[in-house]
Amino acid sequence: MVSHIVVTEGLVFRKDYANSYFLSNYFEAVLQQVLKQVPVDEKVYISPGNCFDCPEPEEQCAAKYLLHYRPELQVFIPENVKDCPYLDTFDNARLLRKWLEQQGKWPLEPVILYCNQPHALRSQLMFKLCGYNIQEVMTSSPEFANRTMPLRLIYYHYFPANLLYEYIALLYDLIRVYRWKIYSKFSG
Repeated sequence: MVSHIVVTEGLVFRKDYANSYFLSNYFEAVLQQVLKQVPVDEKVYISPGNCFDCPEPEEQCAAKYLLHYRPELQVFIPENVKDCPYLDTFDNARLLRKWLEQQGKWPLEPVILYCNQPHALRSQLMFKLCGYNIQEVMTSSPEFANRTMPLRLIYYHYFPANLLYEYIALLYDLIRVYRWKIYSKFSG
């Protein structure tokens, strides 16, 4: 049996739509993959994410979306684990692991990871470096992206900028992983 982990990919807040919020096209494409791929007897874990000025964080919106279309899915979201204002990919992996440990569910069996295509390398590395047994990475890209991303994620709409961001963020996250492992070694 495998576990399925969803990497969060952004929310869109629209004041012009009665203060409504939506999944980004990129995140919805990822969740569509989950809906198509996950057998009913396997678990889906959604990594902790951000709010982007929306009333609910990414992981809660994603869980509602998945359960709306497939109420039989076993969807789990971590609660009360956020420990910094903005969570990036390293934080997604680190905090999900922390929550799984608290729940007595760590280590997970082999994992299938779901994320946006340009985000795949960093997602896979961060989750592997945090101790996950990544069996496969399922990527997706939306057919079109007509929902305006939050300013912090605007690079998603520009593929070359997205790739550049991913490489810079990968270097930043590798430094953070190194510091986390050193801190964990000396404090544990």
